[in-house]
Amino acid sequence: MRFAVILLLMTACPLLQAADGPSTGYWSLAQAREVLDKTRHVYIDPNLGGLTAGEREAVDKLIAAGQLLHEMYLDSLHPEALFAERVLSARGPGDPQMEALNQLFYLFRGPIATTLDNRREPFLPVAPPEPGRNVYPWGIERAPLDALIERRPELAPALMSVRTVVRETSAANIDADLANLDRHPVIDVLHPGLRQRLLDLRNGDDDAPFYALPYSLRWASRMMQVYGLLNEAADAVAASDADFAAYLRQRARDLLSDNYEGGDAAWINGDFRNLNAQIGSYESYDDGLFGVRAFFSLSLLVRDAERTAAMQQAIGSIQTLQDSLPQRDERQVRSRIPVGVYEVIADFGQARGTNTASILPNEADHTRKYGRIILLRGNILTNPELFADSAQIYAAAVGPEFASDYQPEGPLYRTLWHEIGHYLGVARTLDGRDLGPALSPWGDLFEELKSDLVSLFVASQLEEQGLIGESTLKAIYAAGISRVLQRVKPRREQAYQTMQLMQMNFFLQHGLLSFGPEYLELDDARYHDTVTAMLAEVLRIQENGNAAEAEAFVERYAVWDPRRHGRLAQRLRDANPYQFRMVHYRALETP
Repeated sequence: MRFAVILLLMTACPLLQAADGPSTGYWSLAQAREVLDKTRHVYIDPNLGGLTAGEREAVDKLIAAGQLLHEMYLDSLHPEALFAERVLSARGPGDPQMEALNQLFYLFRGPIATTLDNRREPFLPVAPPEPGRNVYPWGIERAPLDALIERRPELAPALMSVRTVVRETSAANIDADLANLDRHPVIDVLHPGLRQRLLDLRNGDDDAPFYALPYSLRWASRMMQVYGLLNEAADAVAASDADFAAYLRQRARDLLSDNYEGGDAAWINGDFRNLNAQIGSYESYDDGLFGVRAFFSLSLLVRDAERTAAMQQAIGSIQTLQDSLPQRDERQVRSRIPVGVYEVIADFGQARGTNTASILPNEADHTRKYGRIILLRGNILTNPELFADSAQIYAAAVGPEFASDYQPEGPLYRTLWHEIGHYLGVARTLDGRDLGPALSPWGDLFEELKSDLVSLFVASQLEEQGLIGESTLKAIYAAGISRVLQRVKPRREQAYQTMQLMQMNFFLQHGLLSFGPEYLELDDARYHDTVTAMLAEVLRIQENGNAAEAEAFVERYAVWDPRRHGRLAQRLRDANPYQFRMVHYRALETP
């Protein structure tokens, strides 16, 4: 009987069939190598010699929690991801094709790869990607949910929540969710009204075709394990770092309640000793349907005390900078900004990669009450190979006349002031709405665009105040140009790359940049005025909170001309072969 079941599975599931080439849905070894040969390997191995025995134990517990959050992240992206990972792991050793596909799975965090021409397609026999990933019913479009919210606006807060999945109303779904609630009574207690909501749907007392389910219940078994590991990590450091221990315990409860307020307050205002950790679901870039749902991550960090002190000194009074922005809102901002420079120990979920910095939380109510924390990743920002790659690309774009302006302090300060830029500007629309939902699905794009522009806008003021010198100003400006260089045409769902293309086209329109016969030509005298003009327009759109106006702005400037942008992109690819980055962590002993 068992043999018959295995045969049935192999017949029904393409993932379990022989991987003998593209005809089975598996990429061939040649296809995989085409991408892997364009991949820069980055090795992360910070010095942990200063950690106490308790902190080392906490690192082990937090890595174990990160692995679980990474599994939840994979599952939230694609319904077949976890099964595909198990199949590849079982078949990989000794098979060059399977080993290469395993590397692709690690690189792209799932069974969907980005091709060299920036298309997203499966490299395994799984369903193609969907904008709503696996936090909405698979394959759903916006229209039915928009219609439900228009008919039942009281359902909008839950259906558009940052930490719920949307489920189709069916007896099978509801019975499974009620059974899961029975198995985990603590989640039942922390979500008053959830059980009754499910019962009303099950009994037909509510005709809504979709309902919202908290993340904690959707991934309850793993979440309970993470809860235990965070508390064990807290126990390990309680004697030496009481504030970090308090944050870990609070964040453990947050993950079960899906309300991060307590943990955010402890995180932002805590005075941590050596370790720090970004834990939970914050960023919504993977939500291609509404742009509101956050995805899981854990980033484990060790403090660089010397660089942290230097960065904190670089931040003066930011209220003066806020008041100088071209906007109507007379907003008062916090003068104390918790900034830390850290070495990455390991990243999981959405955080995995070469992310240079974070500023969190994102929820407007939390930032109003507690502010935000800025985490700069020093061993990414100062990685010599990554800097050399960027410098090569910049030189290929602007030529020898400007190439020497690109110096390491440029990306470092541009990144710092990009993150501080999230503190500045518009907090809410003029009629009091949160920016993300008001501009959906363009909220993240406009927030990142604003912060990019703020980092360039304030640079000249920092020089005037004597906080930076002329060479650093030029380096920041060079980093701003480097930021907008695209080596492939962005997909519209890529918020960062799309807003970078928009900046480049705005710069071209206003004469800051122009296409010369061989290189991009720069007119430095136009830099500040051009940045100011674009920033003013972005802030105005955020203040108005009009999604149609935001989309029109995107359509106007996110334009790719194959003859100009495409030719430049090819030159950049020729200058440096690496299009992807695969990060290896010594703490995880990744190959």
